[in-house]
Amino acid sequence: MLNPQGSRSTRSPIQTGRLGLALLLAALVPVSAAIADAEGYYVETMNRSAGVMGEAPSEDLSKTYLAYDKMKVVNEGPDATDMIMDPTAGTIVFINHAEKEYLPINVKSVMESMSGPAAEQMRNMMGEMTVKVEATGETKKIGDWNTKQYRVTKTGMMSVDQEIWATEDVDLDVTRYTDMMSLSGPGGMLANSPAGIAQREEMSKIKGYPILTKTKMEMMGTTMETETEVTVIRKEAIPADIFEIPQGYGERDMSVQVSPPGSAHP
Repeated sequence: MLNPQGSRSTRSPIQTGRLGLALLLAALVPVSAAIADAEGYYVETMNRSAGVMGEAPSEDLSKTYLAYDKMKVVNEGPDATDMIMDPTAGTIVFINHAEKEYLPINVKSVMESMSGPAAEQMRNMMGEMTVKVEATGETKKIGDWNTKQYRVTKTGMMSVDQEIWATEDVDLDVTRYTDMMSLSGPGGMLANSPAGIAQREEMSKIKGYPILTKTKMEMMGTTMETETEVTVIRKEAIPADIFEIPQGYGERDMSVQVSPPGSAHP
């Protein structure tokens, strides 16, 4: 019998038989949850919007799974798209269940491809945006969590006012994922420019995990209002296959350049 290195095995027939029996038993006995799954976080968020492109007010639920240094956001609705973020690999994968297709995006490659006059103009406009975070001192209990209020004002290429209620009751940090989705993040268009660093330092004044976020944005004469409210945060075992592409789904053929991901909170 040859081992994987090509030399002859020194196991006796009895030892080999015992090994085969052990492998057979291992295949028959279910793997425990502690081995098969990793403990992570499960989060439910209600997303409400009004005034978006003239559409009627809407409300939908999103489910977020965090484990294995990855995040998956599952959205509701017939046209909803799921998202899998892997900061280690530097990829964001969008999954369209209606079309049974997926679109992988290498964030670094997309950012590196953003060159030329148009990209430089966008970079300058983003660099001119000012961000101010104010801790109001107001507190209130939302759901199971004690929260503190922050007011965020962003001025520049668009006007954004936010009311954020964040909690430090849970040990949950999603900075790695929000940085991937932010154009002003370390890997974004502003990267480690003075403007990018200043914006991130200001946002770091918000302590804890946002439970309730009310956003009002004005751009090109259009006002949009959104609200996200976390209703569930719990630790639980997360199966690894949650972060896999469903079988039978094909990769989307992108014949045009993909725009970079915009700033968003998962």
